[in-house]
Amino acid sequence: MKKIYIMMLSCLTISALLLSSCKKDSFLTRLPVSDLTQQNFFANANDLNTYCNGFYPSLPGVTSVALDDQQSDNYENNPFNKIVAGQLIAPTAATDNNGQPKWQWDSLRHVNYFLENYQKANAPQTVKNHYVGVARFFRAWFYFRMVKAYGDVPWYGKTIQPNDVASLNKARDPRQLVMDSVMADLNFAVNNINPTGPTGTITKWVALAFQARVALHEGTFRKYHGIAGWEPFLQTASTAALAVMQSGNFKLYTTGNPNKDYLNLFLFYAPSDLQNTEVILGYYYSSTLHVTTPLDGYMTAYGYSLTKGLMNTYLTKAGTPFTALPGYDTQMIKDELANRDPRLTQTVLAPAVTYGNLIGSKRLGTTPTGYQQIKYYDPATPTWNTNYNAGIIFRYGEMLLDYAESKAELASSGTGSFSQGDLDMSVNLLRDRVGMPHLLMSVPLDPVLAATYPNVSGSLQNVLLEIRRERRVELACEGFRYDDLMRWKSGPLLVQRFLGMYFPGLGTYDLDGDGQPDVALVTAKPASPLANVSYFVVGQDIYLSNGNSGNVVVNPTLVKTFTDPKNYYFPIPTTELLLNKNLTQNPGW
Repeated sequence: MKKIYIMMLSCLTISALLLSSCKKDSFLTRLPVSDLTQQNFFANANDLNTYCNGFYPSLPGVTSVALDDQQSDNYENNPFNKIVAGQLIAPTAATDNNGQPKWQWDSLRHVNYFLENYQKANAPQTVKNHYVGVARFFRAWFYFRMVKAYGDVPWYGKTIQPNDVASLNKARDPRQLVMDSVMADLNFAVNNINPTGPTGTITKWVALAFQARVALHEGTFRKYHGIAGWEPFLQTASTAALAVMQSGNFKLYTTGNPNKDYLNLFLFYAPSDLQNTEVILGYYYSSTLHVTTPLDGYMTAYGYSLTKGLMNTYLTKAGTPFTALPGYDTQMIKDELANRDPRLTQTVLAPAVTYGNLIGSKRLGTTPTGYQQIKYYDPATPTWNTNYNAGIIFRYGEMLLDYAESKAELASSGTGSFSQGDLDMSVNLLRDRVGMPHLLMSVPLDPVLAATYPNVSGSLQNVLLEIRRERRVELACEGFRYDDLMRWKSGPLLVQRFLGMYFPGLGTYDLDGDGQPDVALVTAKPASPLANVSYFVVGQDIYLSNGNSGNVVVNPTLVKTFTDPKNYYFPIPTTELLLNKNLTQNPGW
């Protein structure tokens, strides 16, 4: 049987053995403990493999992947998200957990230490180069995360010694230098990492998938933020994604059931589901080894709420915009979810559905907007710390979208071409899985999308907007949306009032259509309530956009802000600025 790597922190301890903790003044200078040194550890290929296994905990687990859209306009939570609301303040220390990526450099030090010592191993150079490629993949992973958060950051290509005052007090390097270095790392990784390996480990194809993701992000960020040099990144993105597409190693998961395949894609386990060839890299768990997650517990207890804006994005079953239907904005949830792209009811719980411990008609109380996420929820393990479905870090569906967007962005600016054939080999494969009509180059311009993304223009405006729609729909609840808004310079979308389901007024409602009332909106709870009816006092338990009617408003008094360029970056912790006088704070913080 093919070997599978289960991601358990307790099993990946080599970094902890080699690299002891230290004080802040040497955050990049951690030295190995005395009995495990570069002289006696880096002896052979097995040592290189063991050390590289210590990098994997930096990859996101399933709870991070499945719930990471909360910082975007796809979610509305109570309490509200301070990042989305524009109310984040600069953290004091690098260890502060305020929702932003931490200004911490431990994992980078681990990678650089490996790169300075791997040559001591007695192994063929091709074997060494494979592990160097893995290490450089993780250095690129570290820096991509840092650049997305902070923009310019110091580039460290070596370990820093405690007496190296110049390096420890280094200023921030330009974004261009850092991202060029990231791409150099990924080029080496692509050219040297083995094409096959144990499931759950970095292969050539994972490196290509990451290269496509990084290059698409950087290329479009530069394009829409007015930074020169965006074209080569988008060319790299389309080339890398195409290489994965043409490899023959991956395809979209489908059993021919458009009403279940998309949902079941995310109920993916190891080792039983290796036939799921859409997954390029997963983060695996094991019921037999008792390596599980609390994902279903979170989703049941906290009712992760999706927004009306996301609901409106899904097309009708006929392939036309839902927002073009007369009265679309006053449809109640049962009608709203009917005759839509099948991915909608495989992402959000329909009111007539019972799914594990989730009952569609009973979710309004614990799900503030009424739109309960079911994507990634496993009905077979609906309690705390019982989930073992894998977190999907890279999948083939993303590569199809990366290819389409990067090629269309280039063509829209006069570089290269984009055709119906490109759509058919990318976006339309995703639509085929769920039985949706194909996207055509002649698709009419959707005025709602055009108003949503006003900085998209040119001869391919209609197609680019539809590719953005497809990306939001296909990758919903997978942690992409916030990054997409930042790179497209669409941060003002976070300022919009996020809405929930619609109610025409006070009264009782049969949400699931079974002939029995499920919910009642009242001005005061009755002395003799109806059985099996959930009562909500308007203005107290629930707020509606028009007083006693309209869409649910979760945070009715919240005033949100988004300032350009301030909110496109996170603030550097204030203590870091005091420790290193050469660091400068991001604009506006």
